Amino acid sequence: MLKINRLWFVYPSSTPLFDDLNATLYPGDVLAIIGRNGAGKSTLLRLLNGLLKPLSGHVDVDGKNLSELKIHEIARHIGTVFQSPEQQLFASTVEDEIAFGPKQFGLEQQQIDARVSAALERTGLSSFTSHHPLDLDYASRRFLTLACVLANSPDILLLDEPQRGLDRGWTERLEQIIAEEKQSGRIVILVCHDMDFVERNATVILPLGGKTIKQQTVSDFFSDKALVEDTSVETPWKIRIRQAVHRKKTLLVG
Repeated sequence: MLKINRLWFVYPSSTPLFDDLNATLYPGDVLAIIGRNGAGKSTLLRLLNGLLKPLSGHVDVDGKNLSELKIHEIARHIGTVFQSPEQQLFASTVEDEIAFGPKQFGLEQQQIDARVSAALERTGLSSFTSHHPLDLDYASRRFLTLACVLANSPDILLLDEPQRGLDRGWTERLEQIIAEEKQSGRIVILVCHDMDFVERNATVILPLGGKTIKQQTVSDFFSDKALVEDTSVETPWKIRIRQAVHRKKTLLVG
């Protein structure tokens, strides 16, 4: 379980991004953090993985205060995939890149090999094991950083705009991985501007930047027109169609 307790954070010479922010996530939850640019989505992600420290309040992972955990302890619980894959890649081959994390956990070679193989298969990179990471195309590099996180088998997966720049095939693979993580009882938290992607994959939403900042279900959020407008996002097309059909039926009955 991940719990955000009365989180408060502000950058120097700025207004508070978060003031008494609360949320609770359980195994199998997929949370979408949404909102306009500058609302603090990526900042919140960095507070959730320990890269930033809140000025007050705290984040608990399985009952442990994140601020009190060491880096290697956080890595066992939380894995992050950032927007720019180049920031996370440093090894000379794809295989070595993925194996780095499991090696830090002191696993036996057979276990490391199994994790690497599984991560390669899930991300569609099995034929690129000997390639240099930076020789891959953009989508493949993004999935390589995802493979590195999957090989660590964290309880919580943080994804910053994971769908950006992906074609339909890669997007479908990403959605399959999210579904598998959800099915396995892991928590997935994603920052996303694509509300259609959110509607297809998230179970709960945390809207930032508006008057109302509270965790709620996807259906409850998009049913509240004023809240959607306040958050400066668009309603997914499937929900717009359902709403239009409902209005038409209401007019016919009336």
